[in-house]
Amino acid sequence: MKRSFLYYDIVKEVLTIAYLPVALLLGYLSFIDIKKREVPDLAVLALFLYSFFIVQDLKASFIVGGSIFIVQLLLSVVTNGGVGGGDIKLFSVMAFLLGYDLYLLALPMAVLMVVTVLYCLITKKGLRYSVPFAPYIFISFLYLLGVYS
Repeated sequence: MKRSFLYYDIVKEVLTIAYLPVALLLGYLSFIDIKKREVPDLAVLALFLYSFFIVQDLKASFIVGGSIFIVQLLLSVVTNGGVGGGDIKLFSVMAFLLGYDLYLLALPMAVLMVVTVLYCLITKKGLRYSVPFAPYIFISFLYLLGVYS
C-alpha cells in the first residue's frame, strides 16, 4: 500500500505532540540537575513509563536502552563515578524511548559536550569540572524535535 504525503505529515504531527510531555519532563529534570546536581528518580520513572506508550519498536528499545545502560555503568566504574547514577538512568530511558534513532539525540549532544570541554580548557577550569548532564539531553532533544518534526 502506497502512503501519501498527507499520511506522513499526520504521523509527524502526532509524534511531535506525543513528545511534548517528554520535552517538559526533560526541562524540569534539567532545572533540578543544574540547581541540585541530582536527577530525581520519580521523574525518570515517569518518563520511562510514559515511553511505553510512544515507542514504536519495543524490542529495539530494550536492546538500545539496555546497551546504553551497561556502557554507561561501565564508564562510571572506570572513571570512578565520572558519570552519575541519575545521568545513567536518564540517558538509558532516552535510549529506550528513541531506540535505534538515539544517534539523532547523540550527535547534537556530542557537539555541546565538545564545546563545554573546550570552554573548560580555555578558562583553565580543567577536565575535573562538574557538569550537569540533563541539560545536554534536554537541549539536544529540543533540537531533535525542531529539526525532525
